[in-house]
Amino acid sequence: MKLVCPECGKEYGKDERIYKCGCGGVLDIEGKDVSFPRDKIKQRNPTIWRYREAIPIESNKNIVTLGEGFTPLVPVRIGSLEVMAKLDFLFPTGSFKDRGSSVMISHVKGIGVREVIEDSSGNAGASVSAYSAKAGISCEIFCPSYASEGKLAQILLYGAKLNRIEGTREDTEKAVLEKAKDTYYASHNWNPYFLEGTKTLAFEIAEQLGWKSPDSVICPCGNGGIYLGLYIGFRELMEQGIVDSMPKLLGVQSFACPPIYEAYKQGKDKPDSFTQTEKTIAEGVCLAKPNRGEAILKTVKETKGAMGIVNDKETIEGLKMLASQGVFVEPTSAIVVKALEKFVKNGIVKEGEKTIVVLSGSGLKVAGELSKII
Repeated sequence: MKLVCPECGKEYGKDERIYKCGCGGVLDIEGKDVSFPRDKIKQRNPTIWRYREAIPIESNKNIVTLGEGFTPLVPVRIGSLEVMAKLDFLFPTGSFKDRGSSVMISHVKGIGVREVIEDSSGNAGASVSAYSAKAGISCEIFCPSYASEGKLAQILLYGAKLNRIEGTREDTEKAVLEKAKDTYYASHNWNPYFLEGTKTLAFEIAEQLGWKSPDSVICPCGNGGIYLGLYIGFRELMEQGIVDSMPKLLGVQSFACPPIYEAYKQGKDKPDSFTQTEKTIAEGVCLAKPNRGEAILKTVKETKGAMGIVNDKETIEGLKMLASQGVFVEPTSAIVVKALEKFVKNGIVKEGEKTIVVLSGSGLKVAGELSKII
C-alpha cells in the first residue's frame, strides 16, 4: 500500500507524515487489499468497522471508534417522488464527518502522531476534535469566525484549541496551512484516509438494499468528502463482484460558492478559481478552491452523474419539506431536496428508479440560527 499523486505520479510510503505531494497535488491510496466477507459482516456490530477488511488500518489496536455508522435508510417524499433518505447525521458528533474522522484518526494514532491541526466550517472540526479526544491526541482547530456557535461549542467542549479566523473560508485555510509547516495536518479535504472512512457510506447503502446498488445517489458537494467516498466505495464493491453497477452520483452546491457546478455546466475538466462574495446558510459546501475538484468532475463523467445548484430560498423550502416528515437537518443537508426536483425535471432522475438522498448534518447543531430564518 502506498500514497500516490495522480497529477505527477510520485509515490510515497503509506505512513509518511505529509498532506500533499511535493508538486502540490492531492494524494490517493493505492495497493489496498479489500474484501467483503458477507457472512462475517452480517454478524458484526452495526458500525463502519463491520467492513474491517475494506478499511486500510493495519492493527485493530489503533482503531479509534465511537460506535459510528450504519445510519438508517428511510422513505421520504420529495415533490411527487418517493426516495430513500440516508440519515447520515445520526452520528456521535451529528454529521457524516465521523466516518472519515474515525479512520483518519485511527491512521494518525497508528503512525504515532500526538498533535494534529484541522480547518473547517464547523462539522469536520467538531468531528476531528471528538476523535482526537478519544485517541488522546492534542488537537487545534481553525474555523471561520461566522461558523455556527453550536459547532464551535462542540469543538471547545471536546478539549480542542479553537482559532476563530476573520474573513472567508479561504482565509481560514491560509491560516492553518501556515501552522501545517510544522504540525500534522489532519485535513478532511486533503487526507486520503478520510475518504477511506466516507466510502463506508456506499457499503452501508448497498448492504441495506440487499447488496445492490441504487440507480442514483444525491449528496451535498464541497470538496467531495461524500461524493468521492461514494465513488470509491461503489467501485470497490464492483471490483469485488458484490454489486454489478455504479449508481449515478449527483452532487449539489450552493449558489454562493459553486465552482464545481460552474465547471460541470461549462464542460470543463477542472474548476476555475472562484471568489465567494455572498453569504449562504449552506456554509458546509462553501469551498472556493476545492483541491479534489478535478477528481469530482472526472467522477461525474464516469458515473453519468450531474451537478446541481440551489439558492437559500430553495434550501429553506427543502428544510421545511423534510421537517414536515420528521427529519430535522442543517441547511447544508437540505440543499439536496430542491436539487433533486430539478434533476427530475431535467430527466436525470426518473420516476420508478431507486434514488438515495444523503442527509449529512443534524439541524440541532444550528437550531438557534434556524429559529431566526424560518
